[in-house]
Amino acid sequence: MKVLHLLDGSAFLYRSFFALPPLSTRSGFPTGAIYGFMRAIFSILKTEKPSYFAIAFDLPAPTKREEVYREYKAKRPSMPDPLKVQIPVIKELVDLLGIKRYEVEGYEADDIIATISWWALERGFSVKVYSPDKDILSLVCERLVVVNPISGEVFDRKKVLEKFGVPPEKLPDYLALVGDKVDNIEGVKGIGPKTAIKVLEAYGSVENLLRNWQDFLRAFPQANRESLELALSLLKLQKVEGLSLKEEELRLKSPNFNALRKRFEELEMKSLIKELDSLSKASAQKSLF
Repeated sequence: MKVLHLLDGSAFLYRSFFALPPLSTRSGFPTGAIYGFMRAIFSILKTEKPSYFAIAFDLPAPTKREEVYREYKAKRPSMPDPLKVQIPVIKELVDLLGIKRYEVEGYEADDIIATISWWALERGFSVKVYSPDKDILSLVCERLVVVNPISGEVFDRKKVLEKFGVPPEKLPDYLALVGDKVDNIEGVKGIGPKTAIKVLEAYGSVENLLRNWQDFLRAFPQANRESLELALSLLKLQKVEGLSLKEEELRLKSPNFNALRKRFEELEMKSLIKELDSLSKASAQKSLF
């Protein structure tokens, strides 16, 4: 069975930046995020030997969710300048590695990953997603797992059910009820994780709950219908309209080893040059690409 590996590039570069101590070249150019990101990519290439691999990134332009709800993710701190300047370099290196890169104005990396996943599953692929974002867990199914790069946990249907008490497809409903502080989405007052599970056991879904609103309101008189509807719409992964997908474009290409070596030398990353040499050797032996 063909396996497609998908990575949330924006989540990875943030994690790399904040997880490592500040690194820079002798001229002062910051390199911590670049280093951490590339180490993660090399690890996947070495251990998984993927045939199909793509990375999705957020863009700085406002998303469709922000157009609907201006306070979406408003409590998140702005991106530090030392991270901003590393992003173009990371994207350049991804391209040189032969990994397909996707970014679409108005959509988040999660939506891009979801759209590619749905497309791939329809065509018989298995999918392995690398992301720490719990929203993406709603995609988990028989042929799709999510790997949390921070904890190393692999989420299949059983793991999602164990962690949240609901199956993957009901995770947006669960989060709409309890809220999501990371994205600045308020839940229903008086509903915590345990109560949310009971509510979904009783109603099946938030949509069915809304169809029986007066009954629900008797138990939770402070609930706001418009807020709950908004929360659910924000938490559901969106299909990216007009995203052109072709199997051959998702296939991992042979890296531009010479250009990569030159960039790593400029960035003063000797350990990554060693990783690159190892990758080049594997490529020559036809165990990759």
